[in-house]
Amino acid sequence: MLKKKIGKYRKLAEIPMKAAALVLIAMIAGLSSASAQTPQAGSVVLPEGLAGSFPRPGFIASAGQTSDAAIVKVLANTRLKLNFGYDIAAKPSALEGSHTLMFVLGASNKGLGAAGLSFEQEVERVKSLITAAKVSDMKIISIHTGGSARRGEASNQLIALCVPVSDIVIVVQGGNDDGFFTDLCSRSNVALFVVPTIAEAGNVLGSLMAK
Repeated sequence: MLKKKIGKYRKLAEIPMKAAALVLIAMIAGLSSASAQTPQAGSVVLPEGLAGSFPRPGFIASAGQTSDAAIVKVLANTRLKLNFGYDIAAKPSALEGSHTLMFVLGASNKGLGAAGLSFEQEVERVKSLITAAKVSDMKIISIHTGGSARRGEASNQLIALCVPVSDIVIVVQGGNDDGFFTDLCSRSNVALFVVPTIAEAGNVLGSLMAK
């Protein structure tokens, strides 16, 4: 019996990361329609002037080719009905016509490989998006939902690149246990919202976007 249980757990552990992401996407997509219609910031209180101050249309891009970008896309478009544009490997031309850019932070070697990008090329791509956003006077949201699993040296480098140019940063608690985002946002004078769950991150996002 014990051997059977061990075998079962091993099989579960071997589920690919992509499959796990799809499971999480399904969970997010299944959140109540009431939440989608009336997003609330929950326990997070938005400072005056931030609520509803991020104009549409918006665009979701990855900084690091993390699969979390697909999860955030479902959160924004399926649950919140925000109709953000999306391209995990977007180039500056993709941002034309958008007014808010959302970076999903987290480096993935598998994702970089699938996109045919080296880490150095990814850094340059992200820099080009930042430049295009600034030239167009776009608002920038940075969001990190991957917890400690997306917080290696490469991720930290991209986070340090995106956070200082952001208007707001949203982080699920596990990704800030060491206070990395707190310190970076404090030094950059950027508003930081640390939330307990991805669903709560969606509540904040929904409250930020203009109607």
